[in-house]
Amino acid sequence: FKKRMKSFNLLAKKFEVNGNKIKLPLLKEVRFVKSREIPEGFKIKQVQIVKKASGYYANLALELDIDLPTPQPHGHAIGIDVGIKSMLATSDGLTIKRPKFLDNVLRKIKLLQRKLRNKERGSNKSLKLQKRIALLHEKVANKRKDYHFKLAHQLCSQAGMIFVEDIDFTAWSKGMFSKQSLDMGLGQFITILEYVCSRTDTYFAKVNKDYTSQVCPHCGVNTGKKDLSQRLHVCPECGS
Repeated sequence: FKKRMKSFNLLAKKFEVNGNKIKLPLLKEVRFVKSREIPEGFKIKQVQIVKKASGYYANLALELDIDLPTPQPHGHAIGIDVGIKSMLATSDGLTIKRPKFLDNVLRKIKLLQRKLRNKERGSNKSLKLQKRIALLHEKVANKRKDYHFKLAHQLCSQAGMIFVEDIDFTAWSKGMFSKQSLDMGLGQFITILEYVCSRTDTYFAKVNKDYTSQVCPHCGVNTGKKDLSQRLHVCPECGS
């Protein structure tokens, strides 16, 4: 059970938090490192226990009976185009290069995996190597998530409205550039961007990705397909 379960949820009418200890259903008080204080008025509705390579984590789902206003369109608008060579490009001319979170530690991971193949399955040395590999992957995931939050805040500080293409990133992760796509974590970034927008009063919307490089944004005329070498939109109707 301990090795098979990665996470589980606990539901109860009341959870008790006393200092750095939390009382969980069917369990005694468990000591934990509190990353932040629980705001006044909030109630703990659910606790998720997650097992990671670096230890066990408790995610507290809090509830407060309040209506949050949805950000309305206002201010400067930014359109975001995501890609493989560059992670994203904005309508303001900002281009973010593709970060290489996994590439920086890939050589070390491959070396450890090669050593792991020569170890007896289930042995102490095998388990230690597995944990070292898992810690490296967790470190990469933490760096990626931290970068996504910082980039999202950077974009929200520059605009009142943000528009992104509605793309199925699951399909991207199965294509020719699956490794690069998964390393960037574009799906996670868009989710984080939407969350940060809601926290910073920035309007967020997804737009249909079809024909975005063909239809003129000024007059609406379909200018036809373009080669990848063509990087500039020129409309034959309105001259945009």
